Amino acid sequence: MFRVRVCVLIASLGLVEPVAMAAHHGSAAFESGKSVVLKGTVKEWVYSNPHCLLVLDVKREDGTLVEWVAEGQAPNTIFPVGYRKDSFKPGDQVAITVEQVKTGQPVGRILEAVLADGSVLGRASSAGAPPPRDQ
Repeated sequence: MFRVRVCVLIASLGLVEPVAMAAHHGSAAFESGKSVVLKGTVKEWVYSNPHCLLVLDVKREDGTLVEWVAEGQAPNTIFPVGYRKDSFKPGDQVAITVEQVKTGQPVGRILEAVLADGSVLGRASSAGAPPPRDQ
């Protein structure tokens, strides 16, 4: 009887886990379709699973700095569109396009990055493949 209960518990968890993972990877927190371009100085670049993070100091119109945290997809997803472990270094000047979170906090999802040399790092599809070349 104990084995049956354990098997039922394990099977139940197997059904629930995919739902939890789908919720984690949702985009409901972001203002989809409303992009913001940020120009700033890189503080940190974390090229790691489950999501890459780019931390920037962005100067406001009044001259004060605000720290932005921009989330990217996993390294294996953004690699095909140019992102690498050494893409950003502290002190680099960059311009990134993000979709900001709905709360208005300085947090967003990276859509594109333009490096100081003009190189453009693109947007990966949710499946991890780069967009078609004609776009």
